[in-house]
Amino acid sequence: MDDDLKLLDSFERIYQVIKQEVNNLQEVKLVYVEMIRRWEKEIKSYARILEEISLPSRLILEHILELKQKSGQMAVEAESINQGFAPINYVGVEEFGVVKISTGSIELLWRDADYNYLLYPNKAELRTIDEKAVISLSFSHSFSPKHLQKFAGGLNSPQLLYIHPTLQKFMEQE
Repeated sequence: MDDDLKLLDSFERIYQVIKQEVNNLQEVKLVYVEMIRRWEKEIKSYARILEEISLPSRLILEHILELKQKSGQMAVEAESINQGFAPINYVGVEEFGVVKISTGSIELLWRDADYNYLLYPNKAELRTIDEKAVISLSFSHSFSPKHLQKFAGGLNSPQLLYIHPTLQKFMEQE
């Protein structure tokens, strides 16, 4: 992932500027300052996507970010939760590789290191390592071939339990 270092460097520069502005605005009590603080958190979160999570998880998150940009939707099934397709409100990574996704009226949290992944053309399954819990994410759009090729290294990840043959074919193409 050649572009990762460029992105991380860019995120760091942006973060430093925003952090400085937050410090400059400590005395200001307006909603705009809270918006700037939210940008600060988002920039940190994007850097964590590149640094702290596995390639299968990153593939899923970047796909969800693309859906968010293109007004795509996501459905969620997990234990007693069953939410149909809804807009994606937030995608990020907290400290210690905790993934956070807000969609519709729910907020999902999981720690990447505690999960394995199964990938299908328009769906991803997240299973705890002990296989006691499953989260199913369905997407309004399938993974794109170009996006899959970018994450070909994820095929070797021990956290990738299954990949649909169609997706694997795209990932193996040069």
